[in-house]
Amino acid sequence: MFDIDQLRDTRGVATAAAAMERPAPEPAVAETRFFCTVTPFYQPIVRASDLAVTAYEALARGPADSPLHPARTLFATASGLGELPALERVCWTASLLHARRQGLFRRPGTRLFLNLSPDRIAEPSFHEFARRTVQEIGVDPRRVVIEVTEESRIRSNPDFVRSLMRYRELGFGIALDDVGTGFSDLRVLAEVRPDYLKIALELVRGVDVHPGRHHVVGSLIALGHAMGSTVVVEGVETEEELAAVRGLGVDCVQGHLVGRPAAQLLEPRMAGAPSPPALRRAA
Repeated sequence: MFDIDQLRDTRGVATAAAAMERPAPEPAVAETRFFCTVTPFYQPIVRASDLAVTAYEALARGPADSPLHPARTLFATASGLGELPALERVCWTASLLHARRQGLFRRPGTRLFLNLSPDRIAEPSFHEFARRTVQEIGVDPRRVVIEVTEESRIRSNPDFVRSLMRYRELGFGIALDDVGTGFSDLRVLAEVRPDYLKIALELVRGVDVHPGRHHVVGSLIALGHAMGSTVVVEGVETEEELAAVRGLGVDCVQGHLVGRPAAQLLEPRMAGAPSPPALRRAA
C-alpha cells in the first residue's frame, strides 16, 4: 500500500502550475515546485526513410522508486482523487520546460508532442493556460503538437472539434493517437483532419507476417496521406516491422527499435541523418 500523500502533493504542485495562468516574466518558482513530482520522459519519432529525428513525444512518470512511477498508475490515482486536471497542467508545463532546457527547440524543425485528454482540450481555462505557458516559456506553438487521447470521451463531447480548432488557431499542431483501435470513428478523422495521424501499436505488431494487419495499416497510411496528414506508426520493435511499414509508405516511426523513452533527448539507436527538416505539414 503506497502513501497517497505522494500524489496529494500534486495539489501543491498544481498551485504552482496554476500560478502560471497569471502573467509572470519567468516560471522559475513553478519549475522548482513540480520537478520532484513529475519527470517527463521523451521518446523519439523518426523519419522512416533515414531514421532522422523529427519529433519527441513527452511521456510523464511519477516519483522514482514509487508505486506512482508508472504513468498508468499515476494518472489513474490522480483521477480517483479528482486531481487529473491539475496533473495534466503539471505534465504540460514540466514537459515544455525540460524540453527547452535540453535544447529541443534549438533543433531546426524538431517538434514536441504533448498528450492531452479531450476533457482538458474542451476546458476553456486550459486553452488560456496553454497559450500563456508557451508564451512565458518562450516556445513557438508551431513547434508543439497536441496528441489527443481517449476517443470514447470525444464521442461524448459534441463541442470537442470546435475546442480543438481553437488550439490550431493558436498555431499548435494536432495529432490523433491510436488510429485503427481507439480512433475508429471516421467522422472524427474527417472533421479534425489532423496534421499527424498515429497508427496504433496493436496493428503494427507483426505487420510483416500478418496479411490482415499489413492491409489495414496500408489502408490507414493511404487515408492519412489523402487527408494531408503526416502518418506515424507506433510500437515498431523489429527490423522486419520497420521494413514492412517503410514498404507501405509510412512517413515516420516510433518504437523501442529506434528509441525507448528517456529523461534525456536521445538520438535513435539506428543510423540516421543528424539534422532533419520539419515533418511534412498538412495542406
